[in-house]
Amino acid sequence: MDNNLRASLAELIGSFFFVFFTAGTACVLHLTGEPRLDVAGAALASGLVFGVALTAAYHVSPGCLNPAITLTQWVFKRLDGRRAVALIVAQLLGAVLAGLVLRFSFADGVLREAHAGAPHLTEAFRDGGAITVRSLLSGLGVEVVLTCLLTLAVFATLLDPRAPKAGGFGAGLAQVAVVLLGFRLTGGSANPARWFGTVVWETTLHISRPKGETALSDHAAFWAGPILGALLAGLLYSTVFLPQEKK
Repeated sequence: MDNNLRASLAELIGSFFFVFFTAGTACVLHLTGEPRLDVAGAALASGLVFGVALTAAYHVSPGCLNPAITLTQWVFKRLDGRRAVALIVAQLLGAVLAGLVLRFSFADGVLREAHAGAPHLTEAFRDGGAITVRSLLSGLGVEVVLTCLLTLAVFATLLDPRAPKAGGFGAGLAQVAVVLLGFRLTGGSANPARWFGTVVWETTLHISRPKGETALSDHAAFWAGPILGALLAGLLYSTVFLPQEKK
């Protein structure tokens, strides 16, 4: 099998499992009746599956199951443009397929309560229940910080030539921290594919929302935030953490 095709399939499969388990856990938590466990459960599920999927996929693909991180590698000339586009498409497709499976795995009532497992700005960032420019900027800022941490972990444990042979373990731990902090703020996405793969199917549900609001009303926080955060991490790692002779 062609190496580029293998890499794209690895990103598709890895992204599928990451989104399926992360978003699926968000849906299952609405069945448990144990709200005190929702943050810890979501964080563990997200971090564990990300670490395992990343370890498996990285053997054949450097995309890291995250379009923002793939784009950052292209910006910093670690990937050529054509390969980066192919990996990003595979990541988004894997995420959408995971969302499709979840769409038909739960009753509509559960999916409506969980917003199909899609991350959104929570009440912490809403002004009277509505999304405003201020709430969008607040959510975007949180996603920038979360993705910056996650990307730094990926660079330090996988992309750096000095990285210890620990697979995606370090990045998985960072993902746990991302969800622990971000779950009740933005859902702790830090990955455009994580948001896109589920929000596509959320649009097929009839969910009561404030007037004029749709499933995509807070979209900017979930693609612009991760991209800016990953680029910031790439800049920090290249200028601060990476030795001059390794650049």
